[in-house]
Amino acid sequence: MEKPRLERRPEARAFMVDALLQHVRDGRIRVPDFQRPLKWRAKHVLDLFDSVYRGFPIGDLLLFKGPAEPASLHFGPLRIDAPRMTDAYFVVDGQQRLTALAAAMLHPDLHPRGDIHAIWFDLEEEQFVRLQLAEPPPHWIPVNVVGDSFTLLNWLNAWPFRSTRPDLVQRAIALGKALREYQVPSYIVESTSQEVMRLIFTRVNTSGVPMQESEVFEALFGGQKPRPIESACNRLQAETGFGRIAKDWFIRCLKAVEEIDLRQNFIQREGAVDGVHPEAVERTETALRHAIGFLADDVGIPHVRLLPYSLSLIVLTRFFHLHPRPHPRTRALLVRWVWRGALSKVHADAALENIQRLQSDIGTTEFDSVERLLARLPLVVPGSFPSASTPWSVGSVEMRLCALALLHLGPHDPETGERFRLDEIRAWLDERALEQVFIPIHPNAQYVAGRFLLPAKEKFQAFESASTEVLRSHSLDAQAVKSLDLKSPQVVFERRLELLDEWLTRFFSERIASDDGDRPPITELLRRVDAQVTSP
Repeated sequence: MEKPRLERRPEARAFMVDALLQHVRDGRIRVPDFQRPLKWRAKHVLDLFDSVYRGFPIGDLLLFKGPAEPASLHFGPLRIDAPRMTDAYFVVDGQQRLTALAAAMLHPDLHPRGDIHAIWFDLEEEQFVRLQLAEPPPHWIPVNVVGDSFTLLNWLNAWPFRSTRPDLVQRAIALGKALREYQVPSYIVESTSQEVMRLIFTRVNTSGVPMQESEVFEALFGGQKPRPIESACNRLQAETGFGRIAKDWFIRCLKAVEEIDLRQNFIQREGAVDGVHPEAVERTETALRHAIGFLADDVGIPHVRLLPYSLSLIVLTRFFHLHPRPHPRTRALLVRWVWRGALSKVHADAALENIQRLQSDIGTTEFDSVERLLARLPLVVPGSFPSASTPWSVGSVEMRLCALALLHLGPHDPETGERFRLDEIRAWLDERALEQVFIPIHPNAQYVAGRFLLPAKEKFQAFESASTEVLRSHSLDAQAVKSLDLKSPQVVFERRLELLDEWLTRFFSERIASDDGDRPPITELLRRVDAQVTSP
């Protein structure tokens, strides 16, 4: 197969910053749809200007030259209504640098402040600074003044220290000259081949903030706005209520669905995306939707923040891609696989080789697939379950498992007696830290038994007049409630410790179903018998 080539070599030239700014004003500089969102912070912008002022190299630009349609362009706070043109420059590498230069030196505000492009120059200290909310000292000059020599002269004529500090006047003039006349090395490529454009893009090392693998995939296969992975994650969050799936999780699920070696990286491995099409995002989103629905409805994990391990989501996405409507018995066995893997901590092994092994267990027959998955897990015994005295640590899997058990008590509002709705709890998990969803009782907040799933601590007092049903939904009883005035919180804690341990043992035992054989359905057993009888 012939490798792609450019029809003609790139043109190497240097643009003065002044010329680049004019191209921005004219609408000639375009940021193509495949570019990633801006990631630079104020420090990156300040360092860039300091390098330009000192004459340090800031890296090359890579531009594609070609026709462009009318568009509304954005460079930080700067807006440009660009006309149609035949010779626009599309930025393949250098977006962050060009945006920083244009947004600061063409900043539309008379006195820029607040945003990361509100850059001024301290004429006394000879350093660039970002103006936030305070008034600038009189010896500071905004860099959007020095981008144009006439604007700079007008500013200096109105400057109160023009006659008393001629040294600073000369420094301001030298600043403008240094910035405007700085030459940026550039390569200009003319090619109509998308394949060439993608290959060049994967090999370019962008400056400043490294690109994530999901951003490279968006760049290679987005082609339009909004970006496909970001859009898929947005839809899943809005439509399932499961919370936000991280884009790097989505990429791993995509590789599982498309049978791409997880060790291949869209950033580092050229050719790693051979055979992958934009439809891969759609297929992955569909499989993820099935997997999320299974986790919420069958496994009882309603939100991604309570998911013990990401490995289970990746493997389930692969399973539901191949078997979108599994038999009810298969679903029941998969539930056991999730809980046993979490409680045994086997699913903590998210090494790429382990995920590859699990993916290989999933074949064209759903019953054989789930049997192979279960066979990799050890026996889980009640003595190894997390207990009510488990420390409450947000990063702890044991804590998340206990939080799920608290949620499955079906907690009621102690004031109204109504059970909290699932959509309410999901909204809390979307908006708050876990310690604000599972409210603490001082001084035992560091343990699971000292936490309650409640919207506010003020609800505690309502337990004193709550019904038995409400108390049970929070693993409380009348003996514990007597101390809910918090005068002796230790009594509440010790009694709830006992009650909650009983619930945790029952809850986890039911989910691992160790007393029930992991056999497939009768129909599958009969099919296997028939297959053995008829085999030669």
